[in-house]
Amino acid sequence: MHDATYQIQPFCFLDHAGRQKLTASLTTQRFGPGETVIEAGSSDRRVFLLLAGRIDATNSRGKRVGLIDSGHYFGERAALFDLPRRLNLHAVEEVVVDAFPGDILLELLREQPAFAQGLGAALRQKQGIFVPFERFLAELQHGATQGHIVLPKLLHRYYPLVSALHRGCNDEAIDFGALGYAVARLPKNIGSTLQLLLTEEVPYLYQDPNGIFEVIETPARRRSVWEIMPGKSLVLLRDGWSDLVDLVSCLCIYTVEARKIRRRMRDTALYTALRAGGEDVMDQLPFSNDELASLRALWPDLRPRLLALSNHHEDIAIAVYKSVNNYNSAHSELWTDQLLDATHRLTGSDPRELPDDYEVHIISSNTHSVGNCLSSWLNEHTGDIVAWGYEHRPATANQPWASDSDRVIALVRDYFKAHPQAAAEKAEQDAGDGVITLTDTAQTGIGVQLLDLQQLVDRNYDQTLPDPDPRRNGMILNIDYAFGQQAEHIVGALVVLFGKRIRSVNILGKAGGLEGNRGDIFVATSFIEQEDDGLHVPDIDVDVERLKARIPDRGVRVGPVLTVLGTVMQNQVMLNFYRRIWGCVGLEMEGSYYCRQLIESLTRGVLRDDVQLRFLYYVSDLPLHVGETLSGSMRAMEGIPPLYAVTREVLTAILESEPETS
Repeated sequence: MHDATYQIQPFCFLDHAGRQKLTASLTTQRFGPGETVIEAGSSDRRVFLLLAGRIDATNSRGKRVGLIDSGHYFGERAALFDLPRRLNLHAVEEVVVDAFPGDILLELLREQPAFAQGLGAALRQKQGIFVPFERFLAELQHGATQGHIVLPKLLHRYYPLVSALHRGCNDEAIDFGALGYAVARLPKNIGSTLQLLLTEEVPYLYQDPNGIFEVIETPARRRSVWEIMPGKSLVLLRDGWSDLVDLVSCLCIYTVEARKIRRRMRDTALYTALRAGGEDVMDQLPFSNDELASLRALWPDLRPRLLALSNHHEDIAIAVYKSVNNYNSAHSELWTDQLLDATHRLTGSDPRELPDDYEVHIISSNTHSVGNCLSSWLNEHTGDIVAWGYEHRPATANQPWASDSDRVIALVRDYFKAHPQAAAEKAEQDAGDGVITLTDTAQTGIGVQLLDLQQLVDRNYDQTLPDPDPRRNGMILNIDYAFGQQAEHIVGALVVLFGKRIRSVNILGKAGGLEGNRGDIFVATSFIEQEDDGLHVPDIDVDVERLKARIPDRGVRVGPVLTVLGTVMQNQVMLNFYRRIWGCVGLEMEGSYYCRQLIESLTRGVLRDDVQLRFLYYVSDLPLHVGETLSGSMRAMEGIPPLYAVTREVLTAILESEPETS
């Protein structure tokens, strides 16, 4: 072992135990001039400390891309990011290195926080591993500021990202998983759209767009879109930056994959046949049977879709209108006004005039899990729904559900389709049980349920939940998922509305897992923002052992969580960086924005010091695993048990907490 080893940053940050571990693993090697130290494409995962000499780095074309001097480390990316070697490294002169296994590097990162922080700073700031993301976002932000996003320029910045969700972006094979993801989140008329007008506010002239324009569906994303004339659509952006990033990145996926399809169809005879619509035209398409099946799954009306794709070329002008000196109400403000009115209907009081001991428990979830757990109608009709399921949906009913409660949840949607009157009965009984539902969301996309805690007394609901304390006076405010940075505006509005009456804030979400399996659960202890590595650490109040007992067959992990700007804005390098440098267990899109607003409100004294905060997620996808990203659907057996486990855990914590009485 050479003393020079521990003069190399960040290895100089190792403590005594770390140095001992590293020293025991080191192997000193020597290379003569011209000898190969690392060969491109190799799966070798060793890390090297260059003690003497210089090393030449060349790419696959033999072009020099760098020169490594003594006193530096190299080779760490293969171990960190699970990638093959990308460069050829040769000794320029006599070279001496200390080499050690990549697994030792990963152990040191887990055990030595100062070392991890030093390596992370070097990778991000000196080596610029996130430069492709920064350039993409800079181009997008420049276009948004100028009021016009140029899609070809943005695509030039998109390809180098190699998104974990769009791994096939640089291949000629059609990436149907990524294409399907994008199509479901873009307006359904995107194939005939020549101009998108993206705006934060509906123009004054169009104050009733639903009444004057055709509403365009975006199947998998709550988005307000109207076709205001043939070829031109108006898209209402939600508060914050995330909605724009999501929309445009999905448009990039669509454009990349549409070009691949079009390149296959450069044949005049085929184009003429598509226009004519002959009987045998589909037999002439240059796609395999599997590819045709995937295309038809995306577009059942395949012939006109392919014809439009041949003509369209994704020639979409994207105009961005951001208001200046806007004195009209933002979406979150209008949403807050609706909530104020609903609170008055539930309690008979303005939120700011409620008694000091009135409890408000905020839950952000998908709304149906909380409502189902507290529904007396659902509890009373469990037997009927299960019996119907065994007869009409045996594949679902016969799954090895841990409880009839989860079996009912898996069946109830189809049961309501078969018995629409039952859905109406449930809604009527829920309303009689003190549940107010807001479906008009002021174009925020965030539905709301208000549940009166007093009316839970003596109600028959999910048998795994405790009985409420009759002394408790308050409500559960159950809101739908926010989207990205919109979360900060929404929780800020709630904090201002209810202030110190808020006893708990509970964020229940689905997220990507960086380890484990789909259907696992993680408890967030802190949040790291992707943009600037900003760290937010809330004081978490979760009974982890009780949560584990609720779902013993699933993994429950506790640790930091990454908040990304968009689902597409992540790749293998980024995810492994946060997994191994920061120790992140997963990633999502809202947590840091919720957390930042809550911490600021606590600091300013707007919230009470003992407010209980909980951030619980179930794993819906594994972005580091091919085939298990969000482009693949999640089975009911994977999603329902963890979602309802975290829902029951939060409701138990609320119902068992000591009520405040005046």
